[in-house]
Amino acid sequence: MTPDRSGWTGPSVPVGHTQVARILRNKFVAGLIILIPITITVRGLWWLFTYVDGLAEPLAVTLIGHTVPGLGFVTTVAIVFLAGLLFSTGPLKRVLEGLEDVVDGVPVVGAVYGTTKKVLAGFGSPDSGNAFQRFVFAQLPGRTAPGFLTGTFTLTRHDGKQYQLCTVYVPTNHLYLGDVVVLPAEDVIETNLSVEDGVSLILSAGVSVPPHIAEPK
Repeated sequence: MTPDRSGWTGPSVPVGHTQVARILRNKFVAGLIILIPITITVRGLWWLFTYVDGLAEPLAVTLIGHTVPGLGFVTTVAIVFLAGLLFSTGPLKRVLEGLEDVVDGVPVVGAVYGTTKKVLAGFGSPDSGNAFQRFVFAQLPGRTAPGFLTGTFTLTRHDGKQYQLCTVYVPTNHLYLGDVVVLPAEDVIETNLSVEDGVSLILSAGVSVPPHIAEPK
């Protein structure tokens, strides 16, 4: 029983129950991390299939006089495969990066496209090199913001001095919208919270923050 200021004692929550609740919450968040990118991908593919099928069917009728079952699906698969083949390497990759730079300069559209792409890549496999590494606190001017460490690098200035810097993704208003900030390593506070804990904290608007957070030694 835990007394409050008025002397009343209420039932205390067993530590085991708290741990179970945290595990269940983390597994739920992990499910979101897995399903949301899949859902976005499936919806995007379905839209592409519907669009391509709407073009392929009348084209087949015009060319050969009748529809071809499965033509839209085969055409969609071919388009996706060719896009990956042509735009993942070589000069067309640089063309795509140039187009992405143009899109990034468009208000709202650039923010949504660029950040969503980075976040979806961040939720990928750690082997990809793009995954969120750890949940951290970024010390920004006038505030400390929750974020996800995405990388570290050494910056060498023209005078030869070297600085250890970190890249941190800081969500703003929504998990899939945010900013990538570059900070000195000393302005990034490591935490003992997992990435799933961090996602839960952000999605709950801070309500799910644990009573004690430690900086790993």
